[in-house]
Formats: sequence, C-alpha cells, structure tokens
Amino acid sequence: MALLEVKNLSIVYQTRSGPLRAVEDISFALDEGKTLGFVGESGCGKSTIGMALMGLLPTNAMVTGGSILFEGRNLLEMSEAVRRQIRWKRIAMIFQAAMNALNPVHRVADQIAEAILAHTPDISNRSAMAKVA
Repeated sequence: MALLEVKNLSIVYQTRSGPLRAVEDISFALDEGKTLGFVGESGCGKSTIGMALMGLLPTNAMVTGGSILFEGRNLLEMSEAVRRQIRWKRIAMIFQAAMNALNPVHRVADQIAEAILAHTPDISNRSAMAKVA
C-alpha cells in the first residue's frame, strides 16, 4: 500500500464569475521514502493540490470529488482536530516561496522552535530548542 494515494481528486474554486475548475480528476501514489514534485505552468493547480493534501484550502475552494488516502485513511473524512495532529508531523509541504517563510529579523532557531511549540502539546521551550539543535 502506498503511503499517500490520491484518487480522482477534483477541486473547484467559487469565484465571482462562477465555479473555476482548478484540479480535475488527478490520481497519483507515493511510496514511503520517495519524493514527489509537481511541475507546471503558473495556475495549473500545483499549489491547490498541495493545499488540499494539507487541509489548507481557502474557504472559496471545495473538493468536489475523489479521495486523499494517507496511511490508508482518507484525509478528507477526518476532523480538523485529527488532521492537525497529522499536519507538519507526518505530512508536510514545502511552499513555492520557501525563502519568504523565515523572517530575517528573528533567529532561525527561534522560528523553527516556534513551529515545534505550536504543533507539539506539552513541550517546553528548552525541549523545543533541543529538537532544533
């Protein structure tokens, strides 16, 4: 069984001009330990697929079909609380503008520790900094 399996995924954005089909009937599988990248022109749906995998689609976007199976469980059927436990720990995404993700005014270690603290319940600042190191 694949670690991640997307089957017939379709995503629509609601716009002032009507529905916009951003992703239509895409399927792929990814085995554990493998890497997958999406390449395509601007506006072809790469980020939309990633945001759907992460459960971070904007409010005007809707999955209209398909499934996203991660470790055999359909992410689309999970509550936000359950997805939050998985997000960034078991499944993550490197955004297109990764260079803009860090603030040059703050230490990199502090920024990484902030993410650990936000996604790890009951961890101390000292333990988070140890993880960063």
